[in-house]
Amino acid sequence: ATYAGDIGLMITQTLSLCGIVQYGMRQIADTFAQLTSVERILQFAELEREGPYESDDNFKPPATWPDRGEITFDHVYLTYSVDTAPVLKDLKIVIESGMK
Repeated sequence: ATYAGDIGLMITQTLSLCGIVQYGMRQIADTFAQLTSVERILQFAELEREGPYESDDNFKPPATWPDRGEITFDHVYLTYSVDTAPVLKDLKIVIESGMK
């Protein structure tokens, strides 16, 4: 004969086991995510260093640069996306030499 208490214990233990398995799977997923972060850090540490921020004096443009030329935008319309109305309309922008 099976006792009701034994069946209740079996159900309780089964539900507990399901919770433990879920917790274990979550811990494994978190561990993989953290290991991926560590892998990225190691890859970043192995990157070749960039040159200095400041240019070498031999390669710097003169203080008056640019001393000639200009960039002109004439009748320019700007939108946020292709299917929307222009936000800026019929712009004319001239960037002259020496402007910074």
